[in-house]
Parts: sequence; structure tokens; C-alpha cells
Amino acid sequence: MNAEFAYDKKSGIISRDCDFCLREPLVSCDWQRIDEDIMRLFGKSTDVSSLLRSAVIVPLLQISDKPAVLLVEKRKDLPKHGGQVAFPGGRKEPYDVGPVDTALREFAEETGLPSDVVCIVGMLEPEVTYTTGYVIVPIVGFIKNADILKQVRVDTNEITRIILFFLDEANKQDFKVETHTLSSGISLLYPEYELKGGLRIWGATARILLKILAYAEDFFQGALGSKWP
Repeated sequence: MNAEFAYDKKSGIISRDCDFCLREPLVSCDWQRIDEDIMRLFGKSTDVSSLLRSAVIVPLLQISDKPAVLLVEKRKDLPKHGGQVAFPGGRKEPYDVGPVDTALREFAEETGLPSDVVCIVGMLEPEVTYTTGYVIVPIVGFIKNADILKQVRVDTNEITRIILFFLDEANKQDFKVETHTLSSGISLLYPEYELKGGLRIWGATARILLKILAYAEDFFQGALGSKWP
């Protein structure tokens, strides 16, 4: 599979060819349409109306020709997701038209980088954090100029630091799998990645990362082959 991706900022449309994307070949990025997908995916297993809507950017980049993804470490004293390693992102605000807007706004707030350094290349199926009540829409983006990371100024109210996770190293390492069983009896498998310094990636973030690892080549081919507006 050789995926091609393009994001039209005016129409809010992502076009792509990817098994984990929500619709083929086009997806409208407004929250109303995304809510329909969330209901379709999770309506039988959980109370979708009670879930808090959120979106994250999965920022892919190349450093010395090595594929990597940018993550953030949350402050330990946050009431939810404290101390976790996650993708930049957060809750939907009333003025966010769609998950792309939410994810890019949160990316800029958390990293201090302008949102236009991220070129949108795709969208993955939402993930649910069953313990904290969030539904997360992952927006895959590509940072073409890795030197921009020198300008990172993290929001110290929420973030401790950024972390670069090299995808080729992840494919070589073993990872644990934890099981979460819902009240409906459905069991979900979550991979767990160990990082240096005792940090780990788990939960919904790890599930998103697993999909990225499976399709990283296609995302990078699509991103590097695109002409950005």
C-alpha cells in the first residue's frame, strides 16, 4: 500500500488511502461528522454521550534520516493523565470546528511552536480512555523541518518536556501487553513501551503508536511525496 495524503485547510477535508482512517476516500473534519463515527465505533460498548471529546497531533519527523515521533511528558501533578507520556493534544473547545483545529491548537499551546509547522497527512480511528472518560481523535502530521525543535518552549503549566521516540528502535524492542476488560465483557489489549529513565508509553497513546508503527512507511511516503500548500 502506497498512501497519499492531502489536507485542504479551506474545506477541512482530508483525502487519503489508509486502512485505519475513518472513511474512504474523503473525510470531513467537523466534530459533528466525527461524533457520528464515534457513535458507530463505540456506541454498543459505552455511553458515548458522557465521553469528553479530544484530539491529538501525532507529529512525525525525520532526524538524521531516522523516522521519529514527537511526544510530551505531562506534569505529574495534573488531575488527569498526570506524569504520562502522550501525544500533544487536549480537550475540544466550543470554538473548534473539528479535531484538526483542536489538535493543532493544543500542539501550539503545549510546545510553543506555531501550528503551521505541522502538515496534516491523515487521521486514525478514535481511541477511548475508559478510566478517565475521554475519546481521542488522532491527527497524523508531519514536521518537515526538524530544526524547528530548537524553538520549542513547552507550556510548563501542563508539560515537563518533549520526547523523541525513534520508530526504528521501537520496532526492535519487545513490549508488554496489558488487558483492560470492560463491564460489557469486551477485552482490549494495550501495548506498553519502556523508555529510558523509567518512563513508559501505555494506554490509548500506546495503541495509537502501535498503528503508527504498522503504517509508518506509508505515512512517510505520503508525507514526503506531497506538495504542501
